[in-house]
Amino acid sequence: MMKKIVFAALALAFTLDSAAQEVDSLPKKQEIIPTFAKKLNIDLFFRGGGISDSYTDDSKNSTHFVIDNARLNLQGDFNEDLFYRVRFRPNLPFNSTTQDGGTSALDYAFLTYRFGSDRQWDVTVGKQLAAFGAFEKEINPLYEYIFTDYLNGVYNNVFLSGLTLGYKINGAHKIGVQLHNTVNTKFANLLSSKGFVAGDFKASKAPIGMYLFWNADLLDGKLKLRYSYNLSQYAANNLTHSLALGNWYKSGRHTLYLDLSYTYMGADYGLTASQLLSAYDGLAKNNYLMQKNAVYKRAVSRYDYQLTDRWSLSAKLGIEQAGSTQRLSEQLRTNYIYFAAAQYAPLRGQDLRFYLAYVGNTISYDKALHLKDEQMHRIAIGAYYTLPILKTNN
Repeated sequence: MMKKIVFAALALAFTLDSAAQEVDSLPKKQEIIPTFAKKLNIDLFFRGGGISDSYTDDSKNSTHFVIDNARLNLQGDFNEDLFYRVRFRPNLPFNSTTQDGGTSALDYAFLTYRFGSDRQWDVTVGKQLAAFGAFEKEINPLYEYIFTDYLNGVYNNVFLSGLTLGYKINGAHKIGVQLHNTVNTKFANLLSSKGFVAGDFKASKAPIGMYLFWNADLLDGKLKLRYSYNLSQYAANNLTHSLALGNWYKSGRHTLYLDLSYTYMGADYGLTASQLLSAYDGLAKNNYLMQKNAVYKRAVSRYDYQLTDRWSLSAKLGIEQAGSTQRLSEQLRTNYIYFAAAQYAPLRGQDLRFYLAYVGNTISYDKALHLKDEQMHRIAIGAYYTLPILKTNN
């Protein structure tokens, strides 16, 4: 038996060596696929430092050091037609998501193919960013000290698996459609993990959705618009409609964005409104019921001022409301997020910044729920850096 294994190994090695010599002997003009990507960038996004938290619940108060954002990003152009990107977060668990087969740590894993006479068409396949209209999602995540629930994925699927087809009308306008999984987790798994039961709802046989989007770059790039409409389904015969309007403006040292969104869920797979209504009905956790006719509203704005070449100031305010169109109120829960920060960049040409920030979060509830308001104050000091590990351009 051992002789047969050794003979098979030698035969395989001889075959591979012969094949390698044959490939090496080919004239270069016969090489159709490049041996290495035309362009490759590998970067490490990192933010960490010390934070001091103060909550209305004293048991949550803490002062400690954290690595609160770490992402490894690989992207580039394989050739003029093909773009690729993979990004994951090493400080998150790599547990599998049941719907798309990815992991919760994986942000991106996609390919984009450009085609057409002027490459005005592109198609993207894989794990990608949702095409909803928002600039909160377009800023480097290192720069945001707190996100809205919308961007945290509480009631919106931010990094999703799907297929996107885009068309550049001209240099200023692009339209497209994105087909996607409504949620990365299967129906039963999502409900049970949050302490819910399905009740009268049944899983959809096609839990998918579709974004229609329009992107515009106007006034020589000073004004940018990201608008979208989404139609999706998670529970059978219950549709979700969402409209999002992202607006961004830059003038000199001033930069401002304003994002607005409205979401109506026939079946509340966001579950925030459903949790409040279930508790109001006296249901115990693990027996909460997903509700109908939930609404989620959001308005968030950020302002940045480049004080000098090295110093910059930032401020952000966001308001979100969750409720029901049929029961109690559309403002069952109001979530306020806000921060003010100063950043110092010591090295020219490097995305290294030291920061000092105040971050706040206030949550208030409708009086009918008889719940106390919640408050968080945070002082954060630290640094963030985009570390270029490898950059090639063949």
